[in-house]
Amino acid sequence: MGSNSGLFARNRAVLRARVSRTAYVGLVIAGLAVLVATLLTAWLESGRVTPATLMAAQLQSPVLWLLDLMPLIFAFWGQYVSVVMASEAGAMVMDQTESLRARTQYLESHVAPSSLHDGLTGLASRNGLLTALEQRLAGPDHDRTTVGLLVLDLDGFQEINNAYGAAAGDEVLRVVTRRLRHVVPDGATPARLDGDCFAVMWPGVPDRAQLGDLAAAAARALADPCAVGESRLNLFASMGAASYPDDSLDAQSLLSHAMAAMYQAKRSGGHFLLHEARCEPVDPQMLSLTAELRSAIDRDELMLFLQPIVKCDTRQLVGAECLVRWRHPRRGLLPPGDFVPRAERSGLIVPLSDWVMREALAIAASLQGAGHPLRLSVNVSRRAMVEPGFADAVSRYLAAHSLPVDRLLLEITEETLMLDEPGSRAVMQQLRHAGIGVAIDDFGTGYSQLAYLKSLPVGQIKIDKSFVRDVTTSPTDLAIVRALVELAHALGIQVVAEGVEQEDQAQVLESLGCDLLQGYLIGRPMPFDAFRAWIEKTERSYLPAS
Repeated sequence: MGSNSGLFARNRAVLRARVSRTAYVGLVIAGLAVLVATLLTAWLESGRVTPATLMAAQLQSPVLWLLDLMPLIFAFWGQYVSVVMASEAGAMVMDQTESLRARTQYLESHVAPSSLHDGLTGLASRNGLLTALEQRLAGPDHDRTTVGLLVLDLDGFQEINNAYGAAAGDEVLRVVTRRLRHVVPDGATPARLDGDCFAVMWPGVPDRAQLGDLAAAAARALADPCAVGESRLNLFASMGAASYPDDSLDAQSLLSHAMAAMYQAKRSGGHFLLHEARCEPVDPQMLSLTAELRSAIDRDELMLFLQPIVKCDTRQLVGAECLVRWRHPRRGLLPPGDFVPRAERSGLIVPLSDWVMREALAIAASLQGAGHPLRLSVNVSRRAMVEPGFADAVSRYLAAHSLPVDRLLLEITEETLMLDEPGSRAVMQQLRHAGIGVAIDDFGTGYSQLAYLKSLPVGQIKIDKSFVRDVTTSPTDLAIVRALVELAHALGIQVVAEGVEQEDQAQVLESLGCDLLQGYLIGRPMPFDAFRAWIEKTERSYLPAS
C-alpha cells in the first residue's frame, strides 16, 4: 500500500506543477494587460507617457483598479485549481489503478490454470507440457529417469481446413485427440502444442527406441479413414522424438530437438525420426515450394528421368525406374528429396503421383512403339496408394495407352506396408487381381520384417544399396544379401540389387543368384531422350520383363 501512496503523491505533484505553469502564464498575461491599459489611459488623458502621467492614470481610473486585481485573482485561482485538479485526477488514477489491479488478479487466477490446457481438445497445452516437463526434470529422481518426448504433426491439415472449413478442421483435431489417447502409454501426457501439432511426454520410457514403437502405434491409429462431412479422409502425420538425458537436459531444448527431428522426417519423406545431432529444422526457403508445386504440375515443369535395369547374368535391358525431377524456373533442376516431402505434407503427393503414373505410361507406350517393350517401375507413396479407386485408376491408365499390365511395376516401401498393413494388403490384392506387379523398394531397411513376404502379393524386392555397397568387403553384408536372395527365390520373388557401381559387386551378386541390377555401373538416371540415345548407343538386345 505504501508504494501506491508514493505513486499517488508523485502523480499529484506532477499534475500540480503542470496546472501551476498554466496559472503563471495567465498571471503574466494579466500583468501585461494592466501595463498596456495604463499606457493607453495616460496617453489619452495627457497626450504623453511619463512616470507622472502613468501614476495619475492609476490613481484616477477605477477601471485600472479592477485590472490591477486580475494578476492576484489569477495567482490565487491557479493555485487553488492546481490543488483541486491534481487531487481529483490523482484520485481517479488511483481508483483506476486499483480497479485494473483487481481485474488483473482475477484474470490471472482464472486464466493461468486454463493456459495449461487446450480448450479445443482438453489436452495439455504447450505451456502445460513444458511445465510438466520442467517439474519432471527437476524432480528428486530426475537423475534416474528417462523421459521421452514424441512430436506429431499432421500432414495436409491446412488443405482440410481450406476445403471443408474450420469447423471440420476442429472436428479432425478432436478425432486425432481421441485416437491419440488410446495409444499413449500409462503415465504419459498427451498435449496439443498448436494448430495441428501434438506431443506425448513419456516419463520412464524403458528405452528411447520404444519411441519409434509409439510413433508406429500412433500412425496405425490415424490410418483409419476419418469422416469429414460426406467424405472419408486418410490422416497422415510426420513424427520426431527426443529423450532426456540423451538429447537434452532441459525442457525447452528437449522440445526443440523433438521438433527438429519431426521436421527432418518431413523433409526426408519419412514417417518417424529419432533425434540425432544432424537433425535440423526445415529450410524456410523451401516452404514456398508447396504453392509453386501446385501449378508446376500444370505448367509442365516436371519431368521423368529413367535409370536402366538389366539382367544380372546377361546384362540385357529389361526395364527402368522412373524418377521425377522438377525444372524449377529459379532454383534449377530439383531432385525429389527437395520437393516430394513437401508434397507429402501438403497433400499434393496424390496429384503428383498421378502425374508420374500417366507420364511413365506414356513413355512406356512410346518405347514399345519404338520396339523397346520395357517394364517401367514407378514409386508410389502410401497416401496415393490408399486413395479410393487407386487400382482401378492404374488399370484405366494402362488401357488408355494400350499397354499390357506387365509393362508397369509399382514400387512401395517397407514402411508403407508396416504402417498400414491391412490397407496396403487390400490394395495389393486388387493390383494382383488386375495383373499389376508390386515391388518392395529399399528392402532390408526400415522395419525389416520378413514374415509378410509369404502373405503379400509381392513380385519383386529391391535390396537396398547400403547392403550392396560393401558386399565385396563385408562378410556380414554378403551373408545378408545371400539370405535375402535365397528367401526371395524360395517364395518365388524376383530380386533386384540397387546401387551397383562396380563390376566386382555385379559379379558377386551374380554368383549369389541375384536376378537384376540397377546402379551407376549400368547407367545413371537420364531424361527420356537421353535414355533412348543410350539404348541405341549400347546396342543391347531387349527383352520384356519376366
